[in-house]
Amino acid sequence: MAKSTKNFKSFIHLLSTMRFAITMFSFVAIASIIGTVLKQNEPYESYLIKLGQFWFEIFEILGLYNVYQAFWFLLILIFLIISTSLCVYRNTPKIISDYRKFQDKVQEKSLLSFKHSYKLTYKNFDNSRLEEILLKNKFRFKKKILRNGDELYSAKRGEFQKLGYIFTHLAIIVISIGGLFDGNLVFKVQESLGLKNIIIDDIPLKEIDSSSRLSESNFSYRAQMLLAEGEKQEVAVLRAKEGYLIQELPFSIALKDFRIKHYSTGQPKSFESDLLVEDKKTGKVIAETISVNKPLTVNGITIYQSDFQDGGSKLGLRVWDLHSNQSFVPMASEIFKTNKLVYDDQNFNVEFNDFRKFNILEIEDGKKKKLKNVGPNFIYKIRNESGQAVEYQTYQFPMIVGGTSFFMSGMRSTPQDEFRYIKIPADANRELTGFLKFRSLITSPKQVSKSIDKVIKETSSNKAIDINLFKTSISKVINSFLEGGYSQIANLIDQDITVPKQEEIANSYIKIIFLVSKEIIKNYKVENKDDDSFILDDSSSFIQDSLNAYSDSFFYGIPMFFELKDYQHIQASGLQLTKSPGQVWVYIGSIMLVLGIFCMIYIQDVRLWIIKYKKTKKIVFAMTTNRQHYDFDKFALETRDKIKSIIN
Repeated sequence: MAKSTKNFKSFIHLLSTMRFAITMFSFVAIASIIGTVLKQNEPYESYLIKLGQFWFEIFEILGLYNVYQAFWFLLILIFLIISTSLCVYRNTPKIISDYRKFQDKVQEKSLLSFKHSYKLTYKNFDNSRLEEILLKNKFRFKKKILRNGDELYSAKRGEFQKLGYIFTHLAIIVISIGGLFDGNLVFKVQESLGLKNIIIDDIPLKEIDSSSRLSESNFSYRAQMLLAEGEKQEVAVLRAKEGYLIQELPFSIALKDFRIKHYSTGQPKSFESDLLVEDKKTGKVIAETISVNKPLTVNGITIYQSDFQDGGSKLGLRVWDLHSNQSFVPMASEIFKTNKLVYDDQNFNVEFNDFRKFNILEIEDGKKKKLKNVGPNFIYKIRNESGQAVEYQTYQFPMIVGGTSFFMSGMRSTPQDEFRYIKIPADANRELTGFLKFRSLITSPKQVSKSIDKVIKETSSNKAIDINLFKTSISKVINSFLEGGYSQIANLIDQDITVPKQEEIANSYIKIIFLVSKEIIKNYKVENKDDDSFILDDSSSFIQDSLNAYSDSFFYGIPMFFELKDYQHIQASGLQLTKSPGQVWVYIGSIMLVLGIFCMIYIQDVRLWIIKYKKTKKIVFAMTTNRQHYDFDKFALETRDKIKSIIN
């Protein structure tokens, strides 16, 4: 029993040491750095993309994706509170006692050891004038008559400096308590006991049971809500690990209107939401406009304007098969909706995920690159029957690349990859029409055959050449290109010949494809004189860019180009709803911390002693401080001179 008591006392002593408190504080500082560098409460998919599988799992085990609510962080806060409280408990009585008492048990020898100590002789000693000097210099003093009739003045000022210790330690305690209050401890306990379950799948709200819902009385939380214009919601979403929970609210929120202001470049300048907040119990409605720095607080819950997203914009599309001369297929859809698509006798789902009306990119402007709004784009996925998906990002309007206007559409197989773009040249009217006509012409056997005949006629001067054999060879090259692009042409070249010879043959094939394509456009312009699609300053570049785009389409996933013709933009406001009972405690603690640091740095603890010897007509004067510096030296000398002036 005695040994257990001794061990407990040793443990308490360890907790109360400054060394242990500093260790805990260091851990908190490290955790805060991690929480600042690593963005918190992001979807797990985002962390997986940024960190990779190996580090993602390690960070997940350590709870670094939500540092401030991790069990180990809350445990550190508890130990920090206990340790700092014990430090305050042990040292506060001593500090208060030192504040109250005067050090009047001093000897002449000890006083003379100070830097500012002097022996002076007096003729007349006016106690009232000395006391007046001390009071003017803001000293509190105590006069003591010694046994032999001598007098001792013990004075001090700036004793509040030591109160800075108490303030700073209490500040740490109060701030840590605020951190615990906002640590969502109630949910942590409920989750560990199996009373609450995190939702992983995307399921309808009405099908979510009570085990995945947090009540209105939940002590603290930070939840999100996405409201489209005209929409009304009564719950918010609370991100938790790889899934989410539903947070019940004591009110409903409706978005009446959402507005965005832009700079001249198209970048967002400010955005705000007109909200209607209706209390569930009383039916009272509050109409308020919130913006980024102007939140709304209702029933202890603060509603912040956090961001904005698409709210289900309606899209009018034309779907073009890049490998066919067929016309487009119209498609109407909405963001967050899925459409059916059939290609090559296979069924696909087209999932529309996002629409952005403004996109700020670095675009060529003469010889320089400038930030410019390139107009709307939309993001979608095409998913096959086995669940594999390819993600696409397509821009509505052409943008300038290398001095030429291209329609840009990127694709990637996984979120970790960068988008790889197919560049479709714009025609003379900055439209997609020219390329689509070229695609129809080059995939038309009749047009190709007609153009091959003209190319042979214009280029063949050797009458010994077998025209039919020559035409068959050219047709084979063209058909190979149409079946697989330039990469398919490589299969026609004998791999046993030397590399320079292979390159020479490849260049000949590419030239043949270009000449046939040029003749196709030439024939079309003769037959369609009113069509201005191909009236270009450099038609050769357009033809070559079109051939490149057609060849690249074989690496574009499904070769279906989604052309955005019109849209109805529907915006959604991103709200963050925060219930933070610890916020007040953190503010109070921060004020205490500022006061404590102010006391310790800017208040100087000064002690002064004067011993007046009655028989020898001498006095000993000494001053000291906890921090020696030039200003104190100057003050000590001035005080000495003032005392000299009243004793002579």
